[in-house]
Amino acid sequence: MSQHPDWTANGLCAETDPAEFFPDKGGSVARAKRVCFACDVRTDCLDYALTTDEQHGVWGGLTVRERQRLTARTLGGAA
Repeated sequence: MSQHPDWTANGLCAETDPAEFFPDKGGSVARAKRVCFACDVRTDCLDYALTTDEQHGVWGGLTVRERQRLTARTLGGAA
């Protein structure tokens, strides 16, 4: 079994510098988000990050804080 989900081969991130998706603290995520919003597997990527509770980087167009807020809203909590 592959260590990466099947959809990862179709992600536009595979054609982009990984550092764009994992910037240093305070770094810009604007380019990563632009790539994500144009990507056909964005939903799969976001679902993966939410399911695995990924705590780093931009996944599916959202930062970790944005994913945490989304999860809190979905669960009826506050972030």
